[in-house]
Amino acid sequence: MNILKKIFFAIKSIGIDTTLKTTSYSRYRNQVEDQFGVPSRNPSAEARTPQKLENVKTFHNGAYFSYNQGLKLEVSFLSTNTARITWGPGQLAPNYAVSGNETIALKVDSTQVGDVWELTAGELIVRVSGNAVVEYLSNGKIIRRDIPPIFEDPYWTHSAELDDEAVIHGLGERTRFNLRPGTYRFWNTDPGGSYGRDADPLYLTIPLYYCQQQSGGYLAFYENSHDGEAWFDHQASVRFVSGAIRLYVFSGHLPQTLLEYSRLTGRAPMPPRWALGFHHCRWGYKSSAEVKKVLEGFRVHQLPLDAFHFDIDYMDEYRVFSVDPVNYPDFDIICGEMSEEGIKPVVILDPGVKIDHNFGPYTTGLEKDVFCKLPDGNPVRGLVWPGWVNFPDFSNPVTREWWGEYYQRFLEDGVAGFWHDMNEPAAFSAYGESTLPRVTTHYMEGRNGNHEESHNLYGLLMDMAGYEAIRNHRPDQRPWMLTRSGWSGVQRYAWKWTGDVESTWDALKMTIGMVLGLGVSGIPYSGSDIGGFSGNPSSELYTRWFQMSAMMAFFRNHASITTERREPWVYGEETTQICRKMILLRKRLLPYLYTLAWEAHQEGAPFARPLSWLDPENQILWAVDDEYLLGDKILVAPVVEAGSRKRRVLFPAGGWYHYWDDTYTYYPDAREVYVSAPLERIPFFISEGSVIPIQEEDMLSLHIYFSHQSDTVHSYHYQDAGDGFGDYRLDTFVVRCNEKHLALEWIKEGDYPLPDKIKLVVHGGVPDTTQVDGQGIVWDGQQIEVAPFEKLKSILK
Repeated sequence: MNILKKIFFAIKSIGIDTTLKTTSYSRYRNQVEDQFGVPSRNPSAEARTPQKLENVKTFHNGAYFSYNQGLKLEVSFLSTNTARITWGPGQLAPNYAVSGNETIALKVDSTQVGDVWELTAGELIVRVSGNAVVEYLSNGKIIRRDIPPIFEDPYWTHSAELDDEAVIHGLGERTRFNLRPGTYRFWNTDPGGSYGRDADPLYLTIPLYYCQQQSGGYLAFYENSHDGEAWFDHQASVRFVSGAIRLYVFSGHLPQTLLEYSRLTGRAPMPPRWALGFHHCRWGYKSSAEVKKVLEGFRVHQLPLDAFHFDIDYMDEYRVFSVDPVNYPDFDIICGEMSEEGIKPVVILDPGVKIDHNFGPYTTGLEKDVFCKLPDGNPVRGLVWPGWVNFPDFSNPVTREWWGEYYQRFLEDGVAGFWHDMNEPAAFSAYGESTLPRVTTHYMEGRNGNHEESHNLYGLLMDMAGYEAIRNHRPDQRPWMLTRSGWSGVQRYAWKWTGDVESTWDALKMTIGMVLGLGVSGIPYSGSDIGGFSGNPSSELYTRWFQMSAMMAFFRNHASITTERREPWVYGEETTQICRKMILLRKRLLPYLYTLAWEAHQEGAPFARPLSWLDPENQILWAVDDEYLLGDKILVAPVVEAGSRKRRVLFPAGGWYHYWDDTYTYYPDAREVYVSAPLERIPFFISEGSVIPIQEEDMLSLHIYFSHQSDTVHSYHYQDAGDGFGDYRLDTFVVRCNEKHLALEWIKEGDYPLPDKIKLVVHGGVPDTTQVDGQGIVWDGQQIEVAPFEKLKSILK
């Protein structure tokens, strides 16, 4: 965004007065940084590199290695395919990312040949040499080779060699799926109301990447929250301004590594079922009367709505935890009416607390001493929506408890979910960094730290505070939160959306890669604002974005106050009909999507998965960034070019059914094919052998896609009450196909009750002679309604 556009956007969105104050904040930030002294960007000592091994000491699951120049290495195994590598000196990060027990019971074998030590606990082998080269082997192949690190007190630089064909994914929220080549910063940043392809960094950064290569894949996670950067060329390198190098290496294909990473950092909880529905919001609904009018529009146009998000307009002069008594006098009544209609209210919350001695959260915050401070002990100031604010220090448990008490009033009003914004943390600045001064101090659970270490943790800890508050105040229901920022472990608390992306065709395509990258980074739930946040999409762009979003985890319509209205009916009847069709399709797919939520909860698997998820050996699939798998069974190919009524689709090897016309095609290897893509349809395809659970009116329908390749395929369906923590049922469907013979075994686990009847629909043939648990049945064409069963055998005509 150029400077004139930035000024225009600022004036229109935050007003002239606050815009003028941004220069005051910039001067203030620079003044306190000069006063207290920002840590030097220049290393304070000559570079030290370990060159000579002086001592080795083994322990039950690893070993300590002491090198010259006071540099030490610890290698420990957390599982048979996970090793933790720690180089010191340097202070270790607080235990915010790692959740629960880090290790399983295992014993590491160690052997020495010359000056090389080899440690193994099963699948993964780590070799440490006398010259500090560290190699990682899996299946007899070297999958990673670390060169000796460089320590320039307090900076650490750590590098690994890369194979020529290797591709890199991850690092949190990035505008590219394949990150090689490139340089990327670890510093959560608000890009200022709009961003495109060249923006970096963005709101959520994580020092984690997956390396895909012929010798074998691995996931690398650096547990260091300090400001830093990564770059990928002939090597994969990271550099942090302070702290220690603590690296976790997970060997294996992406599903296996995310399983282990999520075991380490925590898995996403099951969401309430409504969260997988259609959400609507707009910044700029200035009154409850306007909100009611918009909701009436959804009723009139027969567009089912599952959640409505209140942006900052509902607040009293943008004060957090307040409600505007003039423009939203009936806020609690609106929330109640929404809930009765099945629409869940969600409110936005920003961390900045207005400096106002007549404002309750501010005065209690001062009393409890919960705000971030300068080195002299005074609260640090920032500038955001309500004007001058103090920022809660969420690294203090007292702060988290104090903050959490204020969620109660919204829960009592009927609010179902919370949306955390501006939590990078962001501050309005005319120039320089749009965040808190680097000299800001943080409690860090009592050990204290500066903003260079705590900045990237801020959103994560705000989300922790909110999640714990909801669990405490409403223990019988599942919390649901959306966040703009975070760090490793944020998946334990919140979903992620991609912020203020621009409204362009390139941004539409870019979003696919961003969502895939977030999934690789351990965040299974994400999506974008339909149509982009900061612009006026054409009806075609809006339609294509709507279709894509309906096939992602988070499905929300949202836009900036600076844009034209964005409700579907604004674009006319044709667009409205297409949007209605996609919302209804989303509802039909809800049993499948809810099962993906169970997979995320159990295995750390994202909703949107790279094409290489099922075929990691096929290099053609590694860097595809304009298609994705929705779970294991559905291939989605959004249209991302203006005017296109067909698109090129790269199909992984196997048999695929076109959802819209039920045509079947088998590809013996990965192949590009042009498919029809009329405006009213998004191309997507079902993998043969799959059982897709579909919601049809009040009946569960199981759609069986016959496999023409004599395959055995497992599919799953998870069901519970949709909220709370009661009984569940996991259905495993085993499909065996051989020529014209179809066998379906239904294995049930759990106590959640079965439906009285289900519908079976067969694709790829017409059933003839069929037995269900030994009893003959007669099909109505390709479908039939039956009671739940254990085994079905059928011969197709």
